[in-house]
Amino acid sequence: MTTADSREILVASAHALAHEDDLGSTLSTMLDAVAWAFRIGSAAIVARRPDGAGLEIIAAFGLDEKAAAGLSAAIASPTHPIARTFAEPQPTYDVAPVNPGGPALRSHLPLIVTRGGTAKVLGVLALAHEDSIDTESRPVLEAVADLAAVAIERHAS
Repeated sequence: MTTADSREILVASAHALAHEDDLGSTLSTMLDAVAWAFRIGSAAIVARRPDGAGLEIIAAFGLDEKAAAGLSAAIASPTHPIARTFAEPQPTYDVAPVNPGGPALRSHLPLIVTRGGTAKVLGVLALAHEDSIDTESRPVLEAVADLAAVAIERHAS
């Protein structure tokens, strides 16, 4: 990924956060920017349901209806990597998928805000990709995860 790609991702994401009216379009703009630059096959942003009973996909890239339904069912399991990221909020990169099919690698980034000294996981950015995400590019993804967390927080209030 080039410096220009990094700049485009961050500019598009910050602009969406500041100027998009609804959460879905804000997160979709962020996913589109990341997907293009990182050659992501599919991506999802998953958050807790408003009633607190489980997880739901709130934005997606490259997931058809069947794939989205499969992912929705899979994340209901507490052992699924996305569900585990809520419990253990550390980014994971370039891991093999739990279920076969699709791109060869998965990465999961927690969407965290810290208020009053307390960190709260608001969601997970899940990426499916063929190529490894190089160490130098990871801070860009982590910045997008931070912007996505702020978007979720803003729209929850």
